[in-house]
Amino acid sequence: MAKETKSSAELAREERKARIEKASEAQEVKKEKKANQSKAQKRAKWLVPTIVVVVALVLALLYYFGVPHRAFAAVKFDNGTKVTVAEYEYYYKAVYNNLANTSYQYEQYYGAYYGEGAGAMMTGFDYAKTPKAQEFTLTEEDTGIALDTEKYGENPTWADFLKEYSIQQAREINAIYDAAVKDGTKITDEEQAEIDEQIEELRSSAAESNYSLNAYLMQTYGRGMNEKMLRKIMEKQTIASAYITAKEEEFTNAVSDDDIQKEFKENPGAYKSIDLYYFSFDAEVATNVEAQEATETTEAVEGTNYTDEELAAMTKKNKEEAKANADEFYAAASIDNFASLALQYAPEDSKDYYDPSSDSFSEAAYLAEDVTGDTLTQYFSEDITNWAYDDARQVGDKYLATIEEDDGCVSYIIVALGSLPTTDDTLQPVAVRHILFALTEEKETTDEDGNAITETVEKRTAEEAYAEAEEVMNAWVKDGAKEEDFITLASEKSEDPGSADNGGLYEDITTTSTYVEPFMDWCFAEGRKVGDYGIVETEYGAHIMYMSSISDKTLWQQDIITALATNASNDFYDGIVTDKAYDGKVSNGLINRTSNRIEKYAEKVVANLKSQMEAANAESEALQTVS
Repeated sequence: MAKETKSSAELAREERKARIEKASEAQEVKKEKKANQSKAQKRAKWLVPTIVVVVALVLALLYYFGVPHRAFAAVKFDNGTKVTVAEYEYYYKAVYNNLANTSYQYEQYYGAYYGEGAGAMMTGFDYAKTPKAQEFTLTEEDTGIALDTEKYGENPTWADFLKEYSIQQAREINAIYDAAVKDGTKITDEEQAEIDEQIEELRSSAAESNYSLNAYLMQTYGRGMNEKMLRKIMEKQTIASAYITAKEEEFTNAVSDDDIQKEFKENPGAYKSIDLYYFSFDAEVATNVEAQEATETTEAVEGTNYTDEELAAMTKKNKEEAKANADEFYAAASIDNFASLALQYAPEDSKDYYDPSSDSFSEAAYLAEDVTGDTLTQYFSEDITNWAYDDARQVGDKYLATIEEDDGCVSYIIVALGSLPTTDDTLQPVAVRHILFALTEEKETTDEDGNAITETVEKRTAEEAYAEAEEVMNAWVKDGAKEEDFITLASEKSEDPGSADNGGLYEDITTTSTYVEPFMDWCFAEGRKVGDYGIVETEYGAHIMYMSSISDKTLWQQDIITALATNASNDFYDGIVTDKAYDGKVSNGLINRTSNRIEKYAEKVVANLKSQMEAANAESEALQTVS
């Protein structure tokens, strides 16, 4: 019997019927299960999705208020210490804000002199760009941070540097803090009061902006920051700083007379000083001005393209002319005629510095007085230092040195010895505090043409200044004449911008210092002792004086003490911060997210600073138009 053949349509209907029957059976099973569900099971059907929504909302709120940022570790050291995301962001944001504001301020103050980009030129950081938008061009010598080229490539950005710097800063502060606590260092009542005062200042700023303190801190220092965490960070920084300061003082006090003599014998050039006459003839490399502006010693003419051979010939000629002039100067030079020769050979635009009849004249243009060998090496060369400090040297000896720079430029420097290397054992430095009541002050005003000018105006008469100084001093004396109170008064009342923030302190004053005569006379009056006080009148106003310390060491001995103590402090510091216990795991994911978040923050900062700069420039242009 032949098999019945079904059409494709019939086959499709049968498959559809089978699927419907199967679906109906499944539906019946569902109905049966639903009928047999408990009340708890029925509630759970709606409760589970609700819980998911609520959990999502809670997590979102926790994230918004920074709870994970205070809990998760951006860096975890091998000893168990961790740096939370919030703490890491605090360090990152702090250094970014400092860089941006410093660059902006330099741009404001020096842009008129050096042109647009002065801030970036002077700091390496461009306030008008976010960290990721600008290449990091500083060196390890500049910053103390070496960026891994395998990690960041050959052209790292400032964001890359800020990541590494913030990690390093967190490492150092935590390491020093732990060492300080282990050594028994605690925060003092005075330090705690200073922290409280800073917090209250932030609270006032928050109120002015209609923020709660914690909301303001989150906006300012990053998500996760609140008063409790900020206090913890500030206390940690305060204790770490106090610990290092105490150690520096400890190392200073530990330097013995034997240590001083040993260091002096090993490095006499660092502490013996000389007088040295000098003059330089410089030969620069010739360049096409289309690629680089030509200097006065370059023969290139604007708009001209010289071949490499022609430029090489010009460079050779520059060097030959400079060397010929140097040879002539050297042959004729002595310490008696050095000044006149310097004037004769000085470039026309610099002659005023060498001309005794000019207001711009200064012996420093050709005479380095009382300089140490280290200074000579820094500003001239090690070759000149070795010559000057050779035991065979005599006053009047002269030397022609050739210094070749990395860029191909050459300097021919003639030097003549004005004095033999020696130490001055009469220079015993003193440290003085003062509070100035100034006779004048500077005020911003405009001239008759509407130009903005700074004008010096009288603030008080000499009699009024003396009366104010006397009143403050008498009240201080009545209260016990304590130095710590004088420091506070100086920070509150002194009108000397150079010392008010430092408790009115000037250190390392010797009889050769260049302070005004009445000031110096008081410092070195016969019988002067620590704790003395009085009022001195100078051309600047009335000064309340306080003798803080009189060293029993000479200035060069004091320099040795400082050098040895600094070396010991640096070794101690390095020993703490390089401790392997503070190696550890870095959460690159969290750190990168923090960097991205601060990049968004930086965009707002850049926009704000640009707006301020545009407004300032517009105001300046308007004033110029009026004038």
